[in-house]
Amino acid sequence: MRPILTSCACFVLCPGLALAQAAGDNLDKLSHFKTTGTTEFTTVEQTGAFADGIRKNLENINLPEGFHIGLYAVVPDARHMAVGPQGIVTFVGTRKTEVWAVTDRNKDRVADEVKNFAPSLA
Repeated sequence: MRPILTSCACFVLCPGLALAQAAGDNLDKLSHFKTTGTTEFTTVEQTGAFADGIRKNLENINLPEGFHIGLYAVVPDARHMAVGPQGIVTFVGTRKTEVWAVTDRNKDRVADEVKNFAPSLA
C-alpha cells in the first residue's frame, strides 16, 4: 500500500539585491533545465547511530495487521513533501529556507541520497 502524499509550493526569500539577482539568474537557468554551475551540495547521512535509533523507535509502534512502518529518509526539519512524477525524487520542504531532494533510484522505498535542492537559490 502506497501512502498518499500532498504537495506544497516552497518559496525562498533572498536578502539583498545581489543575492536576489544571482538567485534570479539561477532560477532562470533551472527553469530552462540548464545547470547553474553549483557543484557543492550538502548531503545527509542515511546510516549510522541516528538512523538506527529511529528504526529502533519505530519497532515500538503498534500497527493494525497488514500495516508496516519503516524509515524512508533522514531529512532535517522535514515539514512538507512532494513526489516527482516517476516516484524517484521526493522534494521535502522545511519551515526554514531549505528544500531537500530525496532520491530513491532503485525504488525500494528507502532513500539512496538526501541532498539540498538548488542551493544556489538559498
